[in-house]
Amino acid sequence: MTIIKSNSPKLTYKFPENAGEIELDLFGKPIEKGVEKETENGRYNLPAYMSSIKDALETLLKCLDLSIWLMVDRLDEIFPRRSTLESTALRALLKTMRLFTSETIRIKIFLRDDMLENLLSVGEGFTALTHITARQADTLRWTEDQILTMVVKRIFANEPIASYLGIDKGRLDASLDYRREAFYKVFSATVHRGANQSPTLRWIYSHTADARGVVTPRDVIDLLTKAKQHQQDIFSSDPSGSSEYIIGPASIQYGLDELSKRKRTTYLEAEFPHLWPDIKKFVSGRTEYSTAALASTLGKKWEAIADDLVSIGLLSKSTRRGQTIYWFPYVYRAGLNLSRGQA
Repeated sequence: MTIIKSNSPKLTYKFPENAGEIELDLFGKPIEKGVEKETENGRYNLPAYMSSIKDALETLLKCLDLSIWLMVDRLDEIFPRRSTLESTALRALLKTMRLFTSETIRIKIFLRDDMLENLLSVGEGFTALTHITARQADTLRWTEDQILTMVVKRIFANEPIASYLGIDKGRLDASLDYRREAFYKVFSATVHRGANQSPTLRWIYSHTADARGVVTPRDVIDLLTKAKQHQQDIFSSDPSGSSEYIIGPASIQYGLDELSKRKRTTYLEAEFPHLWPDIKKFVSGRTEYSTAALASTLGKKWEAIADDLVSIGLLSKSTRRGQTIYWFPYVYRAGLNLSRGQA
């Protein structure tokens, strides 16, 4: 600890839009500006290079026969997304990470794939990027079967429900087919009536996917939580009534609508305030846009704006009959009050 304190590592964070800055020490405590600490020999501490801090920390750990793993997560919540500040901070973090390659100090960074893509697309280059990507793990993706497993295990952790439906916990752990069977003891076979409708599980999976095809457990859980609350309201309003399902189609659709509204406020508006003025132009619009319609909506810089919206998973870009089409995934349609069809 003496070695760490003698180096006095610190971080300066500047708030967006010239709102000021704050300095933090290694342990996250604010450092008062204008208060400089004098060393025993009467000299003031000077800033230490990161490599010197690393060498000093490594020496300490070797003496104590210890090692450290630093886990860095939720970087998408620190800086305004797709901003210059985010790009500069992440580039600095990844470059610093290259210094920590010893057996005593390891850094593991959890980074969204679209954030890494943005770093490489700004045209500044990234020297020796292969030293970082060589240790990169596969992108974490939740498959439909993994979502199914998560859902049924959460539902049937409730003993009264499991007992009422006669669920065999041993089979639930051992068999994917049985997990699917158990799922449909709670939910209807489909969300909509008619031929060629997707099974409910597939519907939930596809309707919670963003434009990059990413499905998160958080979104699925939010949808089903709202669906459960809606179904409880239905049962409470008619205690003597009956239902074919524990959670019916109308409640699932309600859950999607509520999820979409939450995504608008907690994701689009909260995490992308610098993009929201452009996103807002689509409110009460259509679900599909041609390049001409997109240019008319967004203005002269529409291509750069569209690239940003594709990157954050709001817009999907595809080709149909030789024409480029941009479209919004289901998970954002209710929140933006979009009408089905092409603009």
